[in-house]
Amino acid sequence: MNSRRTVILIVAVVVGAIAAFGLLNYIRNVEGSVYDNAEPETVWVVRLPIEKGTTSEQALALNMIYETEIPATFRPATAIVDPNTELAGLVAVTDLPVNAPLVTGNFVPSNVVNTGITDRLEEKELVTVTFSVDQVKGAAYLIEPGDFVNLLSVKQIVESGDEDGEPTADEPVDLGSGLVALPVNGSASYDYIARYVYQRAEVLAIDKALTPDLGESSEQAEGAPRNAGMITLAVPPDAVQTILSVGMENIYLSLVPSTYAPDPLPPIDYGNEVYPAEDADRLTPYGPKGGDVDPE
Repeated sequence: MNSRRTVILIVAVVVGAIAAFGLLNYIRNVEGSVYDNAEPETVWVVRLPIEKGTTSEQALALNMIYETEIPATFRPATAIVDPNTELAGLVAVTDLPVNAPLVTGNFVPSNVVNTGITDRLEEKELVTVTFSVDQVKGAAYLIEPGDFVNLLSVKQIVESGDEDGEPTADEPVDLGSGLVALPVNGSASYDYIARYVYQRAEVLAIDKALTPDLGESSEQAEGAPRNAGMITLAVPPDAVQTILSVGMENIYLSLVPSTYAPDPLPPIDYGNEVYPAEDADRLTPYGPKGGDVDPE
């Protein structure tokens, strides 16, 4: 009986050894197929979590990154080769997780890593001004942080009156600054006076959603649902006085492209009873020939 058990045990050992040998060969074959025509190349990988703002010198000194090899087919095209030279003087633009390969853009100059609203303002010596607008005055809530807008003041033209307070039908209304308009009595061309206050003002935030940091998506920056009518601009201190003096209820915003070039826009002639479409020299918002024809 004992000899029989011994034979069984020996057979089991031999079978196990054969199976192990077969498994080892299989693994080697799989590894060989992975590395076929793919020489291993060096990459730098995150060993310990790196927080946003960490300098590359700190990351190297604390062994937060290490050098390893991976198949060339898996190596990122923008992988860092020499962190001592490529990352010198740079800081992490965002939190870097363990095992993430280092690539160009993970570390940037410290002056472009925005850590808060005051940092964003300090660089350009700007301050904030905040106000609320409805959908009509706020470009249908299409405005996003980082956009640029023109600010207009829109006020109703108030009729002048006689000593008894009764409106006079024929006397022009003094709008100040040498501007006059016909009274609002059914014959006036315009009921409101609209003037540009500032052009190409930068939108810093919508509600509490700031312009996304470098390396951050707009979805990450926006977060929870927001009040789309709460606008914060980044402007010089003296501009705040002008904007607030206009009156929050009178502000109208017009979206412009980032390439928009400001140019003086004088008030229109409110005493003119002719609308642009009735004037052969104007006709359309783009000139007498329309927007499809380049103006001569």
